[in-house]
Amino acid sequence: MVDAVEGAIGPVAPRFQEALVAVPRERFVRPEDSARATYDMPLPLDDTGHATISAPHAYVLSFALADLSPGDALLELGSGTGYGAALAAYVTGPAGRVVTVEIDDVLAARARELLAGIPNVTAVHADAAAAAPLFRDATKVIATFAVAAIPDAWLTALPEGGVLVVPVGAPHEVQRLLRVTRRDGALLTTEHGAVRYVANRSPS
Repeated sequence: MVDAVEGAIGPVAPRFQEALVAVPRERFVRPEDSARATYDMPLPLDDTGHATISAPHAYVLSFALADLSPGDALLELGSGTGYGAALAAYVTGPAGRVVTVEIDDVLAARARELLAGIPNVTAVHADAAAAAPLFRDATKVIATFAVAAIPDAWLTALPEGGVLVVPVGAPHEVQRLLRVTRRDGALLTTEHGAVRYVANRSPS
């Protein structure tokens, strides 16, 4: 898997390589997809195609853009079944913490079950579009679904020194992976290539 991820995005930092090896992706996919769990590809989490477990390289790319490191407090918007949160928990380590938010009640319950044994993770069933109050306790924020435009509430809530990584693009259009940082009160946005993520499922 590490070789495949590096083939997709280039060299991967050792802390991310270790997380990919340590966290068994097969626990987080549907049973019928377990044989493909080690492939660097997205896999469906439902029969509609509205929810997926992202390709491993997508998690690593977002982690790298956020410079996710030991001791960080990460807010993940879009848990799926919790694979990204499990990877992030490994990277941030005992001194860090991960809060992951999932809108789908079935997936949220599954994420809570799969993440229950990881002490530095909290899984929340909620609409990530309304998760701005959770930003205040995060140093890094990563969205795992695409938004047509970054919600103003997210930008306002991003704390000083904070980093937000989010795919932006309307459904069926090219999406761009953006990195937003707040420094000295100002927001700086940079673009990091074309991506393809599931769309925002929030009704708001």
